[in-house]
Amino acid sequence: MLRRHFLALACSVMLPLGVRAEDSAPAAADAGEAPVSRRFMMQDVNGEVVTDENLKGRYTLIYFGYTNCPDICPTSLLVLANALKALDKDKKSEKVLPLFVTVDPDRDTAKHLSEYVQSFDERIVALRGPKAYTDAMVKAYNAKYEIKPADPDDPTHYTVDHTASIALVGPDGVLIKRYPYGTTAEQMAEDLAKVMAAHPAP
Repeated sequence: MLRRHFLALACSVMLPLGVRAEDSAPAAADAGEAPVSRRFMMQDVNGEVVTDENLKGRYTLIYFGYTNCPDICPTSLLVLANALKALDKDKKSEKVLPLFVTVDPDRDTAKHLSEYVQSFDERIVALRGPKAYTDAMVKAYNAKYEIKPADPDDPTHYTVDHTASIALVGPDGVLIKRYPYGTTAEQMAEDLAKVMAAHPAP
């Protein structure tokens, strides 16, 4: 499993808290977006290098967030985890790699990230990297984030406005669609099953 290879290896207000306007739209294909490189290089919680090449051959669910997010991130990760459980019945979850990519690497240490994602589902792989690498991956998957200082006297006290949708990337590395914030686990699992049936992984 790719996970073995890896591991052997409050948000500002836009719609609901932390949700950007594009996340309220129905899940849509990536066809209308400007073509961008999907290449990236990050690290898992054990310090092993992870690149876009590691994702090839499986469906990948990518969520950009941060562990200090009070509600949007926990809600989204719970939905993701429950969608995986719903897919367990037919072993379809084995074809899906869930990624949580922090947009707050200064505060999200590897240890903290590991404990955080494990509390939702042990299959979720957490990635982190220096700001330049994080920015490159965020851009590669057409997401956004912005630091929002909350206390001018304490630079470590801030929130992060970030894209709240979950990206679905195909086995070939193509960004297929996004599941907007508010998608239920049942809806996500049902749609994933349809996508996998229509476009089986090689």
